[in-house]
Amino acid sequence: MDEKSLKHLFIQSINSNHIEGNNFLLKSSDLDLIKVKDEGYYRNFDLVIALIKKRDSTQIDSNWIDSSDTYLNMIMRTHQLIQFAQKERTRVDWITFYPIELKSDDDVLDARLSSQILNAILTFGKSVLVLDTEHSNRIRSSRMFSLIPATVIGYTGRSDHFEVLSKFDRFINDGIFSIDKRKFTKLLLDNEINPTSSIFNCFLNLKRICQKIIFGQLYDQQIGLMKEEIDFILKLVDIRPFGTKKLVKGLIEQTANNKISDYF
Repeated sequence: MDEKSLKHLFIQSINSNHIEGNNFLLKSSDLDLIKVKDEGYYRNFDLVIALIKKRDSTQIDSNWIDSSDTYLNMIMRTHQLIQFAQKERTRVDWITFYPIELKSDDDVLDARLSSQILNAILTFGKSVLVLDTEHSNRIRSSRMFSLIPATVIGYTGRSDHFEVLSKFDRFINDGIFSIDKRKFTKLLLDNEINPTSSIFNCFLNLKRICQKIIFGQLYDQQIGLMKEEIDFILKLVDIRPFGTKKLVKGLIEQTANNKISDYF
């Protein structure tokens, strides 16, 4: 079938709870509603499914914030969540986004798929790939789905019934931007700097602000900086930046006096 028909069937399957092995994209007692946004909403994806959870209390659970990956998601994807929360009149911590990439049997699976999955991970921290019948059978027989960093859902060929072929549970917040705390501590000690939590947290804050700016540039979206982040940036104004030319000159002078015998 074509992509439009596959999309229609998949949406129908979600509404009918006809996805075998599915425990996340389904209507349940703890969900207020499921919103299906078409590709125009985020432009980069065929569909974006938004799950809005019910809460028994309006209080913010501090234990949940300390233990969940969700709080990092809120920090990194502030603008997208606030924009949707205001429109749906809900809270940012009650929302979960699932970007959906659809591949009908009319589509060719090629190198573009990896880029599309990466786009989803960078934008939302996760990715869902929905495949038509022939693609599903081919990937199932080759066991290739274990190599794909996405939850893979296949069409069974029966009515509006789909099945989860594999589930990728990891929620990716940092990717290549992650800072290893142990290696960072060793770096400071090697340079005779007393490692403190304050220094590490400052680097984390700076890293997350840089991530937000990069994500915003990648997808041409407004960057949602919070007041605390703006205050942090303003404090950097008082720090005198180092010049690139001075750094290069110092590096050259540092290596200029090496004797030829040092290399034997």
